[in-house]
Amino acid sequence: MRVLDSGPRTEVFYEEGMSDYYLEDATFIEGLPGIGMVSKVAVAHILDALRDRAKRICRLYSPEFPSPAFVSDGRLLLNFADLYAVESPSPTLILYGTSQPSSSYGQHEFCYTVIELARKHGARRVFTVGGLGGREGISPRREVFCSSTDKENLEKFAKLVEGHVYSGQIVGAVGILMNLAGLMGMENMGMLIEVGDSTPDYYACRRAVWVLNRLANLGLEDVTVDELMRSYVRAAARLDV
Repeated sequence: MRVLDSGPRTEVFYEEGMSDYYLEDATFIEGLPGIGMVSKVAVAHILDALRDRAKRICRLYSPEFPSPAFVSDGRLLLNFADLYAVESPSPTLILYGTSQPSSSYGQHEFCYTVIELARKHGARRVFTVGGLGGREGISPRREVFCSSTDKENLEKFAKLVEGHVYSGQIVGAVGILMNLAGLMGMENMGMLIEVGDSTPDYYACRRAVWVLNRLANLGLEDVTVDELMRSYVRAAARLDV
């Protein structure tokens, strides 16, 4: 039963034959743009590294996505989010998107749709990641600050990513997806990674690749900042269509 029963709805368009796809005991990771573009760049790299194994399940359009569209080689591109599946080396559902909804209602409705889809297609744990700005003396490594709806989840998963317990505010999908996952009985953790003044902050993005790789057991090799920059440009050209 949906907790939001009025107002505009996110539309879901499945790839042929994928509406009943199920990935047993899957991990869900989120890659939407935000502060420092941390999550979007990291997930774009992950999908690029796993491009021979990643298959798209569906595409989502929210009426609450920002109105500006983009034109590439004369083709109009609307904002969207795609849900991908990777079966090996570890079952993983991956959300990659070009935008987040621009209103509070839109954020909650969109995130609820995403978590419903993730659970329907086999996700049992949810990991989100974003940027944490406004800090002085940030580490070159970029520290990770973790939160969860469950203390045991927080202790278990934060240790895997060498993270610190976070106190403060979380804005957008990073927090909403985590909270909805907790309401639906799914393991979860949200992570905020220190970002500097640059956007994207590729040092923070590299740390995000590292933490998501560890949490989802994706078996990826460490990536340098230069490699990540090239990978993101390559991946965005392929994914943002």
